[in-house]
Amino acid sequence: MSITVLLVDDESWVIESFKASIDWTAHGFEIIGTANSGVEALSYMDTCKPAVVFTDIRMPGMNGLELIKRGKEILPDTDFVVVSGYAEFAYAQKALTYGAIAYCLKPFEEEEIESILCRIKGKRASNSIHSTTIETLLLSYMEEPSMAHETELLEMLHRLGVIESHSSPIGVLVCSTSSLEPPIVSAELPYAKIGRMKHAFLVPHDQLEPLRISLETLHQTHTQGEHPKRMEGIRGIGVSERSIEQLDLRRAIKEANELADQYFIAGRFVIARKQTSLTESFKGELKQLDEAMRTGDVAGAHHSFDRMLSLFEQGVLTVLHALQLYHVVHAFLYCINQDHEDMVLFNREQLIANYGSVQAMIHELRQSAARSILDAQEIDLAMTSNETFRSILQYVNQHFTEDISLQSLSQLFYTNPSYISQLFKKEIGETFTAYIAKLRMTYACELLGSTDLMVGEIAERSGYMDYFYFTKMFKKLIGKTPSQFRTEMR
Repeated sequence: MSITVLLVDDESWVIESFKASIDWTAHGFEIIGTANSGVEALSYMDTCKPAVVFTDIRMPGMNGLELIKRGKEILPDTDFVVVSGYAEFAYAQKALTYGAIAYCLKPFEEEEIESILCRIKGKRASNSIHSTTIETLLLSYMEEPSMAHETELLEMLHRLGVIESHSSPIGVLVCSTSSLEPPIVSAELPYAKIGRMKHAFLVPHDQLEPLRISLETLHQTHTQGEHPKRMEGIRGIGVSERSIEQLDLRRAIKEANELADQYFIAGRFVIARKQTSLTESFKGELKQLDEAMRTGDVAGAHHSFDRMLSLFEQGVLTVLHALQLYHVVHAFLYCINQDHEDMVLFNREQLIANYGSVQAMIHELRQSAARSILDAQEIDLAMTSNETFRSILQYVNQHFTEDISLQSLSQLFYTNPSYISQLFKKEIGETFTAYIAKLRMTYACELLGSTDLMVGEIAERSGYMDYFYFTKMFKKLIGKTPSQFRTEMR
């Protein structure tokens, strides 16, 4: 059965835009009515009882805040989503205290609305308010594993039946997906979105192995076309070892999160568990590769890449090992060309998004290393004017929350990426990477101080797909955790 929706806005074009921009039916929703004022919407709610109401704030007669307040008295289970312009931002924040579950800013983006629909759908599928509560508790605990956060989380898990006592073992399963929508793993399990396309489930430990086997079987039948929806969109799954104590749970979540990326190593869907690592062999190969590159031994470098690829294909190395390999090669490339610093990828999410598989990454690294060893010519920098740089800077200031890089700027402005890097250092006195980080963190601070959005959502809106990388960078640049910053701002 579709989830019914009422759209409320005093501007008809906004309602029509809402209707046309989203494939509501595909997401399991149905627009059953529209209203151009709060009074009209309240009357409609009383008769048709919509499950979800998207409403503007400023409307003639009864405004959106009053609609939410009075609407909740009529239909307590109806979910309200605020649609606001920047000028009404304070009102949107207040609407959250009245019971709105989310807000979106005009002009809204399709992806943002779809993400909100996914949250509503997941909340209603669990038939409990606990799904949102457990997500908040879990992310707070991951960011700051204090005794208070641990106690709150364990008490909630006990109420949900995940553990029998605070000492009961807990399993963690993380799915890496190709879309924002949570995978249909289990409607009963506590769930939290821990990254842009990462979804964590907390599992009673005695159910972890049966669930893994069930998902493995479902994937096998999915490849035969028998169960297309259950496994649709899942790229990889990570399964932790059992966790009993506080630090073990935190470690288990991070472990499962990393293992969910093993599809990058395997080049296909995989349900990954921790295995014996060949870390020492890997370190030895890294050392030999580094020495070969620095001594100009092209053949030796190729042999090292071959042996490295073999280690990855054995399936006992992780994406973190791939990231180490990437950084060793790029450290060498930086020695050849110091402007190369701004072109480096810094975390697993960026690495995966950029290459798709470890095989593709090694192929490119092999080529880049060989070219740098053999080609001693200086980079032929294109000559551009300061006017061009002003256009580039304006674009960066407007799009810094997007996936932006020197490479994408060079394609947009037909300018050598190394030259753009030099211009940033010359014109504004800092690297492109540092400038983007400053813009994103400033925006994140603004959202932390003026909204009730979860830290994970703020990370996404600020341009970071990886929740853990965002909190690490925030602490490094701001000097405190996002939660600590938010507390001090209020």
